[in-house]
Amino acid sequence: RRRAGGGRGGGQCQTRSCGSGTAGCAVGGPAMGCGASILHGSKPEEENDVDRMMREAQEEAKNHHKMLLLGAGESGKSTVVKQVKLLYQSKGLSPEELSEFRHAIQRNAVETCQTMLRAMDDRAVGLADEARAEDRDTILALDDNASYSLEQAAAITRLWADGGVQDIFARRAEYWLLDATPYYMEHAERFAEDDFVPTEEDMIMARVRTTGIQVTDIKDPPDTFHVVDVGGQRSERRKWIQCFDDVKCIIFLCGLSGYHQVLFEDTSANRMHESLSIFDDVTKKDMFRDTMIVLFLNKKDLFESMIREHSLKECFPDYDGPDGEALPALEFIQAKFREVLEQNCPGKALMIHVVAARVRMDMKVAFGEVKDTVKRLKDKKSKRR
Repeated sequence: RRRAGGGRGGGQCQTRSCGSGTAGCAVGGPAMGCGASILHGSKPEEENDVDRMMREAQEEAKNHHKMLLLGAGESGKSTVVKQVKLLYQSKGLSPEELSEFRHAIQRNAVETCQTMLRAMDDRAVGLADEARAEDRDTILALDDNASYSLEQAAAITRLWADGGVQDIFARRAEYWLLDATPYYMEHAERFAEDDFVPTEEDMIMARVRTTGIQVTDIKDPPDTFHVVDVGGQRSERRKWIQCFDDVKCIIFLCGLSGYHQVLFEDTSANRMHESLSIFDDVTKKDMFRDTMIVLFLNKKDLFESMIREHSLKECFPDYDGPDGEALPALEFIQAKFREVLEQNCPGKALMIHVVAARVRMDMKVAFGEVKDTVKRLKDKKSKRR
């Protein structure tokens, strides 16, 4: 009886193993024997140990907060993640990571130049200076494996100065083009220097399309925030469902400049309309009915310059505000998102931040406020218990 219930070694092992799962039963003996150990051999202090461990695990779980970044492609989710890492993670980048950013921004310079040159061909827009034809052929001939040289960078700089390229850039609402194109063009030759090391601004501006699921852990003792970034293109959205469990906060990103831009995967679709459609789909889900929703209206700097030349009526014919003014147009867009949320979740609050994610201070204030709100909600919930 002593051997079966609580004898030296065997009984104690059976009790702890059964508490943690069936694997322990295989080690300690048949399932029936395990049951006997729990009923007759466990000591009160051992049960208290288990209770204590469970309580500690529950307390630790309260301090872990999953924050899900959602939005259409090119809305700025990855830029937010990069800024959050720079703000909250003290460790610097490894040589491998710096090399990846160096290669990425060099490819950005080549690919954006190629995109504009192909758009010129599609729309029968010629070079203003035919002497640049050799430069055009050089850049169009580059593939993904081509090394980036000073000669290629100089060709990009000369093409960017050409009147025909500037004309097609002015028509960028007709085709897909990265927002940071001017940055890549203006710094193309610096990116090609032998001793080029990406600056923090270069890393923020570098564009690497997100595929799969990326998780960034931010520690703010005793709390840990798990920031989950998933690809925004349509082909990536089927993976979102994998991230929907136990979400404490959704940060939904919408690029304000998208009201006058098209999607990468569908040049007939407007980015702003796509964002509103995704926001509608997300806020309809029952699993998010009690989840905190935050809206980051991103790229305010691009929006402020774009709205002077392109009316919001191009995207929303029902807009009756003044053309060329950013504030009334911004308030109209905010109202559109609030209407969607009110329709799907009547009475639910929507926290909105208008930001330029590339600007460090904007992200420090916006993400800091979101983080603090999540912690306040946790404390409020704990007090109720």
